[in-house]
Amino acid sequence: MSSAVRARGTLVVVVGALLTAGILALPAAADDPAPVVNFSVRDVLPGAPVAISGTLVNGAADAGRQVQLYERRAPFPGTWAVLQQSTAGADGSYSFSVVPVLKAYYSVVAPATAAAGREASPGLLVTVHRRVSIKVSDRTPRKNQLVRFSGFISPIYPLGPGAVATLQRRDKTGAFTNLKPALLKAAGNFTSYRVRMHVKTPGVYRIAVPSSTYYGGGASDAVVVRVHR
Repeated sequence: MSSAVRARGTLVVVVGALLTAGILALPAAADDPAPVVNFSVRDVLPGAPVAISGTLVNGAADAGRQVQLYERRAPFPGTWAVLQQSTAGADGSYSFSVVPVLKAYYSVVAPATAAAGREASPGLLVTVHRRVSIKVSDRTPRKNQLVRFSGFISPIYPLGPGAVATLQRRDKTGAFTNLKPALLKAAGNFTSYRVRMHVKTPGVYRIAVPSSTYYGGGASDAVVVRVHR
């Protein structure tokens, strides 16, 4: 193969990679001015709404302008898609309301018009966390009594060698430290866990699960276990 042919082949590969990167890239280009974007919350449980609002760059001069909300869902890198469209208010403000179903990035874009250039914000991540319930067989056990912690996780956690829930206890600094892992099991529309431990000292306990491709980690409510002799 001649060097010219090899060069053209390399060029095709490079251009193809650049085009692919462009498709997966954020809607905002390097020279796009970014509108103000505010999130009511960036960490949510399934089914919780998120309000996204802000103001376009030119304020009142952007009144009536089209505004688009882009979303890029897990698994990443994923692709961007227009989720909602709206119109800027008299002061250039906009608002959207979304209910994320997976971890996702959101970007606000005002397409270019005959009178104004394109505006686009960077992508900002909203994380959906799993719900974790907890049940304790005895919250006032005798010292060194075997206590069972059990519950359910939703949405379903993918099962596998690394699929574990972790029993944790709050330490003197207020942080939770790991005590014992529990394997996860399928339970219909949920994932179940169960872990038993001889409890020697009173404390505040909870169950935590790590993040996965589609969801953030999750933790149960903290429960107080009081030990007596």
